[in-house]
Amino acid sequence: MKTMPILFTYSDIKETYPNRDSFNSFLRRNLKNGKIKQIKKGLYALVNPTTGMIYASKFQIACRLFDDAYFSYHEAIEYYGLATQSFVSHFTYLTHVYVDDVEFEENIYSSKKSGCDLEIIDHMNENGIRVVSLERAIVDSIDNPGYAGGLEEIEYALDACRDLNIEKVLTMLNYYDKAYLYQKVGYLFEKHFGNSVPESFYQLCLSKSGNKIQYFESNVGFAKLILKWKLMVPKERSMPDEIY
Repeated sequence: MKTMPILFTYSDIKETYPNRDSFNSFLRRNLKNGKIKQIKKGLYALVNPTTGMIYASKFQIACRLFDDAYFSYHEAIEYYGLATQSFVSHFTYLTHVYVDDVEFEENIYSSKKSGCDLEIIDHMNENGIRVVSLERAIVDSIDNPGYAGGLEEIEYALDACRDLNIEKVLTMLNYYDKAYLYQKVGYLFEKHFGNSVPESFYQLCLSKSGNKIQYFESNVGFAKLILKWKLMVPKERSMPDEIY
């Protein structure tokens, strides 16, 4: 077989197969002999003959499922090496429209609609990846912990972070403009980063936070109040200056 991209559509190899009939013949032959696999209609993956597995990673697959597909949340945290677990059966990717789920090799790829185009890093030409910055991945995950493996997974990622660009964090917070998100981010950053983050950041988060006490990944009877941030948090994740 000629040198092929590890993921391809007809347009990717049109120069090699300018005649659509010859391309279809190529597909039938190589799908049958197991040299390529179909991910969805029109998208194919090259198989490693040594392992019998496709060369492409789940990250690369997700970024080819739609024209503007990219990923954030737990998938981005995992990509940056800050996750304790891998979502082996489900991958959430982002697009500007909803796209039907794609199932490939026991992994379900589900789209989540997003109108935000900030902090997207396009490495499609280099390694076939389109991913948000770590800062956006953290803010997105705190905004929707369910897409990030839960609060414990987020806190592990924060502990593992060496450097975050606070200006990028502020850009995301300003874009989403949610009082509850300011509360959560302020609380978690103060807990995990303390004085390494400027006090002005915490003051801004406090000024943008609402006055309503919110339950943050906790339940009545199993939570403690962080009075400063007006958050009810799980007891095992409490801060030293918590108020019961």
